[in-house]
Amino acid sequence: MLVVALLHDGGGGSRHDVLETLSDNLDVVWGALAAFAVVVLLTPAVGGMARMLGVVDRPGGRRLNRSPVPRLGGVALFLGIIVPALAFLPTGRETRGLLLGAAVAVTVGAVDDFRGLRWFEKLAGMFVAAAIPTAFGVWVNRFTFPLVGIHQLPEWAGMSLTVLWIVAIMNMVNFLDGMDGLAAGVSAIAGLTFSVIALSLGKPDAAVLSAIVFGACAGFLRHNFYPARIFMGDSGALLLGYVLAAISV
Repeated sequence: MLVVALLHDGGGGSRHDVLETLSDNLDVVWGALAAFAVVVLLTPAVGGMARMLGVVDRPGGRRLNRSPVPRLGGVALFLGIIVPALAFLPTGRETRGLLLGAAVAVTVGAVDDFRGLRWFEKLAGMFVAAAIPTAFGVWVNRFTFPLVGIHQLPEWAGMSLTVLWIVAIMNMVNFLDGMDGLAAGVSAIAGLTFSVIALSLGKPDAAVLSAIVFGACAGFLRHNFYPARIFMGDSGALLLGYVLAAISV
């Protein structure tokens, strides 16, 4: 509904403006399609690797699956994001920082999927991942408050708030990953919405990366809808939470 509202906001011209902007930034479309294709093609191979390594969710307890299901889907999602991002985004300082943080986020999640991490080890890994893009210049430098106006933030406050924000969203997506297709579906909707917003604001790089997240999640859903043949695991949940939080910043 938010996407529809954005397209209709301000009269009939807004839809035309967004579509015209999209036509001028076709990398948004190609990035999404490339991400979709990479994830669809590589997810079965990642699932097979996870089975060989024994990284599977076995039936029992509160789990709904009736047979062992591999849980390293985040690796496929990472490949589906990193490959199109390198192909369609300028490799500037902020992009490098964001992608390096994504690599750390998926690594922390994969280690947790493989052998398990204590809560403070996992949380420390999240903070490391979140701190990387801030060190490369991705952080909140001002807030706009109703009736008060725009307020600049000191660097230490902006960077601290950004790290806390990214870690919070990583945990939120991780908590959301409890049903087949839920986390990937919500992340796909968020990616598509962010892409439309970024296009409407004239921010093509953010639009491309958001579209890549949408395409990667859509491709993963091909294998993750009930009954899921693979789970994204913490590697996928932490990765998607990190990327969506960083894009919003």
